[in-house]
Amino acid sequence: MTSPGDNRIVVLLKSLTTNNRFYTLVSPGGIFQNGDVIAEFPNHLPLGIAYPCLEDGLNDFAVIRTTFETLDLFPDDQELRSEMMGIINDARQSLQRRLVELRDKLESGQAHFLGTDLNEFKEALVHLSTKGNIRKTLDNMMKLDVFESVAAVEAEAASEAPQPMYHLELLPHHSLDSLRGLPAREFVARVFNDVLESVADDENYLNKYRFDKNVFQKFISLMFVNYATTDPMFYGTNKADYGVSGEKEMQDTPLYRAVAVALRELELEFPQEGAAAGADARKQPPARADAGRAHPLAPPPLPAAATPGILPGPAAVDAGGSAPAGPHAHEPPSWAHAEQTLMEPFMSIAEAMQLLRRLDHPRARECGEIISLNTRRLFRQLKTLGLISPVVADPLDHMDDLRPEGD
Repeated sequence: MTSPGDNRIVVLLKSLTTNNRFYTLVSPGGIFQNGDVIAEFPNHLPLGIAYPCLEDGLNDFAVIRTTFETLDLFPDDQELRSEMMGIINDARQSLQRRLVELRDKLESGQAHFLGTDLNEFKEALVHLSTKGNIRKTLDNMMKLDVFESVAAVEAEAASEAPQPMYHLELLPHHSLDSLRGLPAREFVARVFNDVLESVADDENYLNKYRFDKNVFQKFISLMFVNYATTDPMFYGTNKADYGVSGEKEMQDTPLYRAVAVALRELELEFPQEGAAAGADARKQPPARADAGRAHPLAPPPLPAAATPGILPGPAAVDAGGSAPAGPHAHEPPSWAHAEQTLMEPFMSIAEAMQLLRRLDHPRARECGEIISLNTRRLFRQLKTLGLISPVVADPLDHMDDLRPEGD
């Protein structure tokens, strides 16, 4: 609902420091334009967490995982290990910056998951922690091989069959018993903080297995829950949201119209976090205005087979280990599947380029430039074809940040 005289428009802004992306409402012709990269997000702006925001973190995870895979190929090369751990630490710091900002702005009430019922988000996380979900189902739905691979390593070490069920394991000082009574927003923020602490723990970087078990599984679990508790309108996968040009303003797309409605509704629900210039949006909201209430444009309840919201138990899975398809099945959108499938090989190419830059060979730089030119061209063409969202960052841009001084 738009108040008389409210002509603000939706813009998508990206942080130069964290690379996080948030939607907000601004006056047309103001200092912020759609797609701007800014130093930091002003505290007075209401922020909608852009749907790809969590997916953006997969770029950092891909760097870390592919680097561990490279190390596994050369286990005795200590010089290479030293260089590779530098790359891992850079990606790790990037992840930490992302998660710190998400946690703080979510907990303060300035940032919101658009089209997401936080109470459903909380209950789904509780269910995943207490009841669990089938590893194969999670891998299939997220188009990854992490949950089953972790179980396989543990099974081999214990000389027993792999455990088919995955349970979200929070750190001891974030035990479910201590968090369960918290309001939904604070509960979700604490789970983000748990992931952040896992990212910061040096012990989780001894090898790929330790990283996958204690960090990557946990982050993917959050993404999985976010997929299932978000109105698909906010996925940005409607064909009308793609191919935007000068003749077609973003404000007219289904996604931006939905974002505009959601942000204005949230301003009414959390008035002290509203758009008055200079207001301090970081103060805590009063005693749980969202308790028992669905957020604007929240998805309808899922069928009883998926109770309490998204995590089917063993009875809901067929003999092959896959959740039965149904008209109400909440799966990640096909566009997101395509992006996740394509981004990992792009990150592997970027890693190979980093190695080329370190080679003392007259043709190494030439080869690297050829690979870079054609990889960027391929990335742009995939965006043009609509296989990758137009707002996804080129993974080679991250590699440019890691270029040694003097290059």
